[in-house]
Amino acid sequence: MAVNSNGLKAMYTACLAALTACGPNPLPGIEDPELAPKFDIAASQLQALADCSSTYSLTKDVAQSNLSGVQGSWSCIYKLTVPSGAGALKFTTSGGTGDADLYVRYNLVPDGTLYDCRSMSGSNADQCSIPSPQAGTYYVRLYGYGAYSGASLTATYATVCSSSTIMDVSRSYLNVNAPQGMFSCGFMFTVPTGVNSVTFTTSGGTGNGDLYVRKLDWPRLDTYDCKSAGYSNNETCTLNYPTPGTYYIKLYGTSESSGAQLIATMDRPYTAPVLVRGQPYVGVSLAAGEQRRYEIDLPWGKSDLKFGVASGPNTGIGSVDYYVKFESVAGPQSYDCKGYNLGPASYCTMGWGKTGRYYLTLVARDRPVPDLTVSVNYTDYYN
Repeated sequence: MAVNSNGLKAMYTACLAALTACGPNPLPGIEDPELAPKFDIAASQLQALADCSSTYSLTKDVAQSNLSGVQGSWSCIYKLTVPSGAGALKFTTSGGTGDADLYVRYNLVPDGTLYDCRSMSGSNADQCSIPSPQAGTYYVRLYGYGAYSGASLTATYATVCSSSTIMDVSRSYLNVNAPQGMFSCGFMFTVPTGVNSVTFTTSGGTGNGDLYVRKLDWPRLDTYDCKSAGYSNNETCTLNYPTPGTYYIKLYGTSESSGAQLIATMDRPYTAPVLVRGQPYVGVSLAAGEQRRYEIDLPWGKSDLKFGVASGPNTGIGSVDYYVKFESVAGPQSYDCKGYNLGPASYCTMGWGKTGRYYLTLVARDRPVPDLTVSVNYTDYYN
């Protein structure tokens, strides 16, 4: 049957109307898919004309700034040399506008499918962390998921701390930091004789630093005398009846730990009357040849430590010798300071006071000695 031109035009118009009514998906039961949060377009490996092939070296903690690129392009190549023993390696992008994704690879340049770490946020704020990096060169590239400009790239890592601090009893040591997978700087504490217990405590700050204590040498993960491994910086290690000597203390960063404080306290019995500043013993009497001992635990941060022995009206001159020693019993054969009661009052001055126990021993020489006053004084150099 012949169809004239007017008939063909009418058929075309009807078909066009039908297609328009059906929309872009004319088949029933098929819906438009929702867009994914972020599609991995970098894995397509398509080379963009705007890709940069130049290589630049990164310096630890120094930002490469004002980085920019077009959508679908790879940035220039950045490399960082990581030394042996480093820990907590981290690459960070920040600032600017747009959306650059971060790719990191050890020993080779990363691409969309080969990388050790990548970060694909919806902006320029990306971070790649490698807790236990290998020694050698890490390569970094940015991929323009969208056009971006004004971004900064920074690399950092932790290094082993070789410094150490000698601790005083009952003094808080602040800002103890332990990078993830590494030990903090070291602390040393001397335990004298006659101690019932010594306790090391950490608290405060952020993260999770485990406490390690070892006698005579620095602790390791597999060698220690005491370990506390909680889930924060709040840790306690107590050694009961410890042997005298030097103990070594460190924190280990199970996760990155910062801002913790460390304190050491001791419990030990007094075996003689305790001297207290501002509260002298008066009317002290000794038989001929008798020795009398006193003790004091000096707190941290004191100076001008001074022991005094004053004669009463019936004491007599030059009848008593007295001896002072730090952390062991004083006597005629072992002392740090020696004095005589050569008048109404005499003093044994130690100057700067070490934190710890001092022993004062009085010795009556050849006759009874009545009516002595025994005292101690010091200055609060640090409050």
